[in-house]
Amino acid sequence: MEMNIGMPKDVVKPSVTILNNLLADQFVLLAKTWNFHWNVKGPSFGTYHAFLEKLYDQLFEMIDSTAERIRSIDGRPIGSLHGYLDHTRVKEQDDHQDLPAAFDMLKILLADYEKVICEVRKDLADLESKNPLDEGTISYLQNFIEEFEKTCWMIRAHIE
Repeated sequence: MEMNIGMPKDVVKPSVTILNNLLADQFVLLAKTWNFHWNVKGPSFGTYHAFLEKLYDQLFEMIDSTAERIRSIDGRPIGSLHGYLDHTRVKEQDDHQDLPAAFDMLKILLADYEKVICEVRKDLADLESKNPLDEGTISYLQNFIEEFEKTCWMIRAHIE
């Protein structure tokens, strides 16, 4: 059945692209966070291990929410690792790279979170100018920025 929510498919297409880019960023961040969670070590192991678990739990929920937002506007979420890597703006942690120290893991994640926020801000400004009818996606992206900003504060608090 065709979607009838007051936005034609051609109007929704840029929103789907923006949301799929965000989905890819979230998924690559999830993989990197899992990797760091599994491999963290050192005197602060317990603290970092538990904190990284909270981060990946949050990301897992956000991924599902982003994919559902894409579906709610009749788009198709990316569903493959290849697709995520093609669309992400975050650099993955390659298995051939040495693992950073626990403290540096958080610094890397903080830089990634901040990069995603900056990219989503650009996407949001573009969407607001080109597709102001998609208030749902605009609101979704605004809320996403707020949540990621809070996460950045928490990561910084662990680093400082």
